[in-house]
Amino acid sequence: MRLTCALGPDSAGTLLARLLRGARHGVDAAIYEVGPSYRWELVRAAHRGVRVRLVVDAHMSDGNAATARELKAAGGECRVAGVGVDTAHGKLLIVDDTIAVGTGNLIWRDAPRDRYLRFPPGSPPLTGTREWWVTASGARALHRAACRVFEAHWAIATPPPQRWSLAADSRVPNVGAPMPQVAPLRRRLASRRLLLVAGGAAVRSMLRTMVTAARGHLLVTVPYAHAGTAGVRELLDLMEDAQARGVECALLLGGSPEPRDAARLRARSFEVRRMDPARATSGHAKGAVADADVLVSSANWSSAGLGGNWEVALRIADRRAAAYYAAAWRRDWETGLGIDV
Repeated sequence: MRLTCALGPDSAGTLLARLLRGARHGVDAAIYEVGPSYRWELVRAAHRGVRVRLVVDAHMSDGNAATARELKAAGGECRVAGVGVDTAHGKLLIVDDTIAVGTGNLIWRDAPRDRYLRFPPGSPPLTGTREWWVTASGARALHRAACRVFEAHWAIATPPPQRWSLAADSRVPNVGAPMPQVAPLRRRLASRRLLLVAGGAAVRSMLRTMVTAARGHLLVTVPYAHAGTAGVRELLDLMEDAQARGVECALLLGGSPEPRDAARLRARSFEVRRMDPARATSGHAKGAVADADVLVSSANWSSAGLGGNWEVALRIADRRAAAYYAAAWRRDWETGLGIDV
């Protein structure tokens, strides 16, 4: 099984663009938001005869409505999920025999790419949010599991509402360019070292297991943490327990927390910092490194993200993959600021 770990904005967008452009048979995608910078990748795949099925969340902004409209016109299929229920917030791609799980959406802010599809150091630095992505090829059991997850999601999704046919695209805010930017990590790995889970509650359970098992270090990054909600409070309590038994614990937020969350996080025994776009970029990754394990997830630390949302996460038991994401986490940590600043 071939594993590739990548960071955004460094190389993840280029990796995903290469993956989509190489599609030969099928693309199944369940992504919260798909904007114009990736819409045409899906449309072009449909035009060349690739079967393309896309599930997006049931909000029309950030390009979803126009993507649904144009993909359908190109011969692809699009459905929406999360109508009247929890958000469809996952980030899952199945392209032929390869699956990809990540933290960001298919929009330029989350997944910029080099115009010639080069990786660092051969490409210029890219501006975008910090993201974590991972792809796995040739893992049959994992591929079957991902297909089951997608088919179940597709089955409950519905056609886009009629009002989407007239919706316009929206703009996204500017973000920074973290330095240095690094190439993807490629590994050959036994497929038994990877575990895919779907659903916010399942991601929470996986995080609980990893935090409890940590013995050396536990490095967590999320855009925000709603510290007063039950699911998040449980994980923060477990991190304090880990800190008390000698584990290096730290939480890196993607931006400034709300005042109430900041006060609750400052009361914790482990250190909390926030990313600063003026010094690097904003953080949109949702991940954790616990010793030699890493979790790449779509789930925010909120009641919905760790509860009823449709989320996807991939756990990797590999020391080199864990070291790759831990190194990125530490670079972001060094440029971060305290949450009282």
